[in-house]
Amino acid sequence: MDKEVLLGKELCNLYAINKQVHQYFKNSDVSFLSWRRQQTVKDYINFSKKNEESVAEMLRTLHINPGNTIDSIINEITDNLNEITQQTKENKALNGLGYMMSFNRLVNYHKANVENIKFILHELDEIKIG
Repeated sequence: MDKEVLLGKELCNLYAINKQVHQYFKNSDVSFLSWRRQQTVKDYINFSKKNEESVAEMLRTLHINPGNTIDSIINEITDNLNEITQQTKENKALNGLGYMMSFNRLVNYHKANVENIKFILHELDEIKIG
């Protein structure tokens, strides 16, 4: 496997992350969160939408079809988020805290994938320059 193939795999994974994030949040009720935390979730969803468009364009440029790629870690995190939203609202503050902890895992996993792509793009530039 060469670095271009690795880049394609990482881009497909990032595409899957964005797609799964949209599928989860499109029907997700976060009204139990504080207004500030709801805004944080909305900002992340907007970032993910823009990121998906950029990744889709990069994949088209590379002539790669991501197919039905699914990220199992995203599945686990969104399953956990869903479980928290299904819990009784007796302890709203505790549910909100647990939700935001899982949400932070989701955001940082997403961020790590973006950083991996930046890293490999940098490596590819060094090969072309060096």
